[in-house]
Amino acid sequence: MNIYLTIMVTVLVLTQIVRIVQNTIQLRRQYKLFQAQLGQLDDITQEDLDVQRRAYRLIVDHFERKGSEA
Repeated sequence: MNIYLTIMVTVLVLTQIVRIVQNTIQLRRQYKLFQAQLGQLDDITQEDLDVQRRAYRLIVDHFERKGSEA
């Protein structure tokens, strides 16, 4: 009976170790992807944000005029 319990506990511990390793690998991949995407944010300038705001306002104005025509 003790041998059976020892084997079962060993199997459970090994599966938990495998899960921890898999989670660590997944977190490392996510971290690398996050850092790469964060690096792309450095390229955004204030001028880019201003252009985006102006374009959004123009789009809203356009659709408001279309809505009032209907």
